[in-house]
Amino acid sequence: MSQLPILILVLPMLLAPVLLILRNVGIMHSLVTIVLFINFFLTIILFQHVSSVENILYEVGNWPAPFGIRLNADILSVFFLIIINFMSLLCIASGKNLIEEQVNKSTSNLFYVAWLLCTTGFSGIILTDDIFNLFVFLEISSLSSYFLVSQGNYKGSTVAALQYLFIGSIAAVFILLSIGIIYMQTGTLNMQDISMKISLVDYNNSVMLALGLFLIGIGIKSAMFPLHGWIIKTYAYSPSVVTTFFSGTSTKIGIYILIRIFFDVFNNITPLQNYHLSELIIYLSLFGILVSTAYAIKQKEIKKMLALSSIAQLGYILLVAMLLIPEGITASLVHVINHSVIKTGLFLAIAIIFLNNQNIKLDDLCGLGKKYPLVMGNFIILSLGLIGIPLTAGFISKWYIVLAMLKSEYWYFTIVVLITSFMTFFYIWKMIENIYFKSTDNNESVAIKNYQIACITILTTLTIYFGIDTSLTADVAESIAYDVYYGAL
Repeated sequence: MSQLPILILVLPMLLAPVLLILRNVGIMHSLVTIVLFINFFLTIILFQHVSSVENILYEVGNWPAPFGIRLNADILSVFFLIIINFMSLLCIASGKNLIEEQVNKSTSNLFYVAWLLCTTGFSGIILTDDIFNLFVFLEISSLSSYFLVSQGNYKGSTVAALQYLFIGSIAAVFILLSIGIIYMQTGTLNMQDISMKISLVDYNNSVMLALGLFLIGIGIKSAMFPLHGWIIKTYAYSPSVVTTFFSGTSTKIGIYILIRIFFDVFNNITPLQNYHLSELIIYLSLFGILVSTAYAIKQKEIKKMLALSSIAQLGYILLVAMLLIPEGITASLVHVINHSVIKTGLFLAIAIIFLNNQNIKLDDLCGLGKKYPLVMGNFIILSLGLIGIPLTAGFISKWYIVLAMLKSEYWYFTIVVLITSFMTFFYIWKMIENIYFKSTDNNESVAIKNYQIACITILTTLTIYFGIDTSLTADVAESIAYDVYYGAL
């Protein structure tokens, strides 16, 4: 059982060299799907062990920390690990024809290698117990992400990838500077050692500078407002399967890092309060929610509309997390998983219908309800979940967000949450109106595969199930939140 964390990281890497010598896309896709399924299965086993028995600490090469590399599988890390591996599996399982149509066949093996590297990088970020290795895994996932974005057969794909690379490089500099300052102040890179030693320097200006630099770097990487500039173009010009994957994972990684660093590594919420960092994030998140939702209402392109929606939803997650109360962390974690499910499903539905269409406009949705009843039926349910309609996962998320706000000193901001939820209805309604109440002269049809419908239906089913039974989301999130919060006091 103690070998599971390293196995989850190593297994995809064992397949990567094999993919480099293959040329058959079907075989490559099948092998990657099988490996990702095994990894997801191992993650479920790991979750059961960690939640019922104990955390797992794995020392690579039996070198003890802080000299060796240590992996830490606790309930928080495994919670995010399940999300990452499930979304990676579902996106690749549903994306065979998307990859065949949108990725150059001469580079398809590199595409699959980059996908495995990206997934492994995300998993490494979550499992590592070393802050420098967190940076290494973050850059592995980032570099592979840049390549995945560049593989789109759209005119703007290369430009979007280069912009993403440039902005990501700036973020990496901020993070590396932060790590350097932390090492100078504590003499260690192991997260547990840092958490014990950091209080000895009394959170001086250098430590707070490190925290600020880290926040900026991760803020850029995770598209926190107002550091979100790259995400709209990246989502719009990436291959559809990549956009779908990123929507459910990449921004969530940033949330995990912030929770881990703020509440575990720094091990004290007092600096966040005394230096008004939490207050700053709250106000920026609120402003970001309002601005991105307003722009989403005016947006005519579907991918950009959903990208703006992702910025707003990230704002909700950050807003309640920075309330620095257990209820806020609970609401944040609940929304992480619910938003991942909903947004992945929405992007997937759009991807399989508009196979080769780069700029998908609202008018392109006209009449799709009759042409693709199963896909669009799922799309509508997922859209209602994004609004927060009762009996959907989105409602549970909004409910916990409102409860957290009312319990905090920022209770009066609850009205902003309610207003922006109502604003979300306007751009969702524009899509529903076009899908079911307008017709089109376009008689072209796309052959949708049964496995693609199955994947969307899985996400829709989870959206409804999580809206009725909260045992796998809210109950688990609450348990994690109280452990995280009281561990940081």
